[in-house]
Amino acid sequence: EIGYNQRIDFLNDQPIDWSNPNNDLLAEYKKILAFRKGSNALKRGSYTGYSNSAICAFTMEYEGEKVLVLSNTTNTNANFIIPPALGSVSWSDAFSNSAANFGSQITLAPFEYRVFKN
Repeated sequence: EIGYNQRIDFLNDQPIDWSNPNNDLLAEYKKILAFRKGSNALKRGSYTGYSNSAICAFTMEYEGEKVLVLSNTTNTNANFIIPPALGSVSWSDAFSNSAANFGSQITLAPFEYRVFKN
């Protein structure tokens, strides 16, 4: 929640110092939650999975709104081949609104995630 940089032992009482949050991580969570709040596709949409062994990938779609989420779950670069059904969609970055031109594949850095919308 606050980017606590120590492992928490949930079986024993371990106080957390809430006075020094990781502000970058907090900003990232706020950005993600704000997008989710404004997206009916994420809140009410139908799920379609496209994951592979390294990338968690799925779309959520509701009443013409489509969201594509890609998350590299590994500590190495990982490629994701864009399925034909997704390649024909005109995607933009969900946070910057810039056009997303990833062609037939996209490479994600270790633990990187990307969110796109139509």
